[in-house]
Amino acid sequence: MKILIITLHADPTIAPGAQEGGGTHMYINELINLMIYKHVDSFFITRKASKGKAFFEYGSVKLKRIEIGPEAPWNKDNLDEREEEITIAINNELLLQGFIPDLIHSIYWHSGRAALHFSKLFDVPFIHTIISNGIRKKNTGYGISNQRIQIEKEIFAAAKVLISISNSEKIDLVNYYAIPEDKIRVIGRGVDNLFLKDIYDESGTLLSKQSPIINSIPDATK
Repeated sequence: MKILIITLHADPTIAPGAQEGGGTHMYINELINLMIYKHVDSFFITRKASKGKAFFEYGSVKLKRIEIGPEAPWNKDNLDEREEEITIAINNELLLQGFIPDLIHSIYWHSGRAALHFSKLFDVPFIHTIISNGIRKKNTGYGISNQRIQIEKEIFAAAKVLISISNSEKIDLVNYYAIPEDKIRVIGRGVDNLFLKDIYDESGTLLSKQSPIINSIPDATK
């Protein structure tokens, strides 16, 4: 099976805590490492959020950082009006690699919009990891566009499976988007065992030989 993973706003080469790096970046980093371990034929596409290499290959796993906007931290809301540019860039990479997916996995709504397009183009299913939903955010005071909410409704309805990080978000999907419960999988974020024990002394100094390695994409030269 060939899997296309679209993660436009979480470049996994950015370490969590650096620049715009956060939990989603770590999630993608872990997915890449899992695909490498499982020898899954997979192609990750993300926005190039820093200078450096644009293409990485680890056996059957490929990562392409496409140029959308500046090669720097960038508010993901800037992706709202770049649907055509994103679609063309992804299509060009798929053609270049000769990659025709059997399954698509998207993370966050901008990526879900692209997944919806390519799911129809290749007539293959897609699954979608939500991260956050627009209606909940709008109800709690965030300035969320009606465009996002409408596109989320289309993504959530079309996806084969939705991955939610919590039961509370699952309830949102059922109540706000009328999604059947059996379509939703609640998969929380894992915690490395390293963080379940003390790694700092009483003064706040990191204990020796326990420094966490958090940006762990393997070095392809080794």
